[in-house]
Amino acid sequence: MTAGALWGRYGEVRDALEKQYRLPMNPATGLAPEALLAKVRQYLAAAGAGKPRIIQRAEMLRMVLTDAAIRVDPEDWFADHIADGRVLWKIQEEWMAEAGRKLGLNGWRLGECAFGRLDLSHTSPGWRNVLKYGATGLRDRASAALAAARDEEAADFFRAAAIVCEAMRTYILRLAAEAERLGAQRVIAALKALAERPPESFHEALQWAFLFNQVQEIEGELVRSQGVFDQLFFPYYDADLRSGRLTRDQAKELIYCYFDKFAAQHFGAGQNICFGGRDAAGNDLCNDLTRLCLEVFAERRMIDPKLSLRVHRNSPPDILAQAADAVRNGANAIVFANDDIAYETFVRHGKRPDDIVDFVPIGCYEPSIMGKELCCSMSALCNLVKPFEELMAALPAPHSMDDVLHGYESILAGHLRQAMAETRAWELEWPRVNPSPVLSSTMDSCFAKGRDVSAAGTEYSTSGVMCAGIGTVADSLAAIEYLVFNEKICSWDGLRLALQNDWQGHDALRLTALRRAPKWGSNDARADRFAVAVCRSTAELINHTPNSRGGHFQMGCWSIDHSVYMGERCAATPDGRRKGESLSKNAGATIGMDRKGITGLLNSVTRLDATGFPDGSVVDITFHPTLVRGAAGGKCIVDILTTFCRKGGFFIHFNVFDAETLKAAQANPGNYANLQVRVCGWNARFIDLSRKMQDCFIHEAEAKAQAS
Repeated sequence: MTAGALWGRYGEVRDALEKQYRLPMNPATGLAPEALLAKVRQYLAAAGAGKPRIIQRAEMLRMVLTDAAIRVDPEDWFADHIADGRVLWKIQEEWMAEAGRKLGLNGWRLGECAFGRLDLSHTSPGWRNVLKYGATGLRDRASAALAAARDEEAADFFRAAAIVCEAMRTYILRLAAEAERLGAQRVIAALKALAERPPESFHEALQWAFLFNQVQEIEGELVRSQGVFDQLFFPYYDADLRSGRLTRDQAKELIYCYFDKFAAQHFGAGQNICFGGRDAAGNDLCNDLTRLCLEVFAERRMIDPKLSLRVHRNSPPDILAQAADAVRNGANAIVFANDDIAYETFVRHGKRPDDIVDFVPIGCYEPSIMGKELCCSMSALCNLVKPFEELMAALPAPHSMDDVLHGYESILAGHLRQAMAETRAWELEWPRVNPSPVLSSTMDSCFAKGRDVSAAGTEYSTSGVMCAGIGTVADSLAAIEYLVFNEKICSWDGLRLALQNDWQGHDALRLTALRRAPKWGSNDARADRFAVAVCRSTAELINHTPNSRGGHFQMGCWSIDHSVYMGERCAATPDGRRKGESLSKNAGATIGMDRKGITGLLNSVTRLDATGFPDGSVVDITFHPTLVRGAAGGKCIVDILTTFCRKGGFFIHFNVFDAETLKAAQANPGNYANLQVRVCGWNARFIDLSRKMQDCFIHEAEAKAQAS
């Protein structure tokens, strides 16, 4: 088959690529997951017994990459299939359980106000080093460092890094041999090259990046950012186009196939790929690869990967318009990040100005520095609404609203301090729970210190505290002030009784709380001041509190889908919300309570000091389809985005739907297989959501229709 004949077949094989991870492995190529797990357990009981955990982790990974069954698809431009069976994850779970028993802690307790845990799922490797060194270069760097190791812990770290990097090379050679056996001409040359050197072409760079992504996740840490994609891969793309080695259409086909890898193995929250941005001087970093990837994304309308677009005051108008058109046409898995605010936030919280170049949203919208930071953005979770249960039960009749606010903040502070203490305890166990030599092999600071990421090897080691429900909090405090102090519609005890009864028998009072009391997200200073006050005091408590990894805690104002799950575990609240109902989502308003439209919502949200949220904050915007039709609709999205950024907002994303369509999809899911919604920091097919989540979106769409 000629080189030219290999191209232009994406349309023919697209459906097959979407199903690629459902196909069985060839048993002749290696062990099935059950046999692999048995071999790993035998190793831990015999040859591996007594070895440092980081060495055990490295040698177990080597077994997986050496012995697991593999598969190569001749129609794919990328080879990667391996039957790892999440073996190392299962061992990790056992080590976590062991640590939990030692600490007397359970890491996941959504029914509580706040709790600490060990967040292993929000990482971005040092992608520049991944591409610069390749598997052989990373191995050689680790081997050289081992020879000069200054202490036993450093020697163990470098030895483990050398083991896993050589194991990656072994895995690449196995794939190359299988590709040759099958005549998989699309991947043979790239795999053979990558086994001996760093990538030199666009195709090789993408192949190696995906393999590294896969191996790190086999090790046990989710890769929640592919890095600043257009910066990382543009040199390869540009060189290939200039040399004639690749055409733009061929590069586009590679991107289609690369994105399809993530779409085919979609795990729920999706893979974040970042584009755009600025440098420390404010210069824009977009390029032609930015435009090409946005083009692919808009055409393919994938749920996964999800895109982060870094915008700033000098962002190219055509890039903004291209992204806005994608959103309004249904490819809405994009979160927009305000680079100017990110820059201010990083500098305020101790990072260098030049770090802005490598800013990436980790997971959903948590700011991090690619290759320099272990951003554990969900190290603690806090339900900001939960303290109202204690407040209403324990606080005697207050004399003023200041008493109420002080009581609420005191209760919240106690829970937050306990949660951060729990996280610190977990972090001390991290080197025994989850040493990460693959991830650490990419971090310059880990090599400088001779320490794994789990042992504070990274330059920045932050522990995020996700704070959910600020809209419900602001509405509840505003309702108390309105009902008890300003209008004197009821007494403190009367409100307490209504909440104890879940508003049953107090319908008139509930309607007053819902309809007449001030609401966050409506540009109403009476409610907004409470959101500002609570966020300020909470940020002062969290930010810069030391963690156990040589870094500090940092506040995030977001909720993802925990607004539903936390709400299920919350009693009735003074804003009129009944027991079990959803909380407000992210930094936005309670559904239906942003009464002054998008302008009112943005005015409220941007009253918050976004630089006080180094763990991120985001607002959700929902449009009725009629508002974003045609060129004027795209301009509408761009205008809202730029206004939001100019006023100091941090992250923003959009949904475009109407209640009628959602109801029809709920009733007849087979007719709406491609209808996607922006859930939180990820997209999903509407028909795949739970009935409760579907109803939340329908309620939101109905509320927007009534408001308009």
